[in-house]
Amino acid sequence: MRDHKQVTARCTGPMNAMLICEELFLLLTKDSGKPESRMTYPVYGLTGALLTDLLLAGRISLTEERSPRIYIINSGPTGHPVLDWALTVLPAKDGKRFSSVVSWGKLNPTRHIAASLETTGVIRIHTGGLFGSFSPTYPTLDPVPERLLRERIDGALRGVQPPTGPDVALLAILQALNIAPVVLPQQETGLSRGELKHRIKEISGASPVGRAVQRAVDATTMAIIAATSAVAVSTN
Repeated sequence: MRDHKQVTARCTGPMNAMLICEELFLLLTKDSGKPESRMTYPVYGLTGALLTDLLLAGRISLTEERSPRIYIINSGPTGHPVLDWALTVLPAKDGKRFSSVVSWGKLNPTRHIAASLETTGVIRIHTGGLFGSFSPTYPTLDPVPERLLRERIDGALRGVQPPTGPDVALLAILQALNIAPVVLPQQETGLSRGELKHRIKEISGASPVGRAVQRAVDATTMAIIAATSAVAVSTN
């Protein structure tokens, strides 16, 4: 049913800017290539960021229901390999709830994000063990993109510059993954765990980002929290 009111967003940044999902990948990965910390469902965060990228690129829209549905509005090439791959997979979930798409394993973008970042010389994909049997790691080759990203986020946290849509998305997803204080430590931001949580909530509530982006961020956060809660209940 496509008669629901839908919200879309358009990207206003430079076309060569790094995707939100790529930025999140860098924040969740140490320079050594290992995960920043043990996390619950980091893939949900990456998938939610990917869907937000598609929204900003004008390729999908969200309905205005409490639990929004995703509709593909343009499946043509975007010029970015991660987005183009996603658009070949996503038609199977056209019209489905955002939350179900975030948790859909076939849309796990990790391998494609890593390949894109390796192509641009930011990281290297390292596979260990016999025939690459160990989980891959992603050591940093070029630290500049993440350094600039952290400077941008720090500026938003300190109120030096207004947060962008990607800033809001990244901060909210890091908080939902319960890893924000690890990725953005006090010695770097000057904010304690409680202060950081409050500041992220403040930014999410006050930022003038597009309504569609905010809905995508909210839906991603809800999906992560729901998945985490389900695991907590099953283990009790």
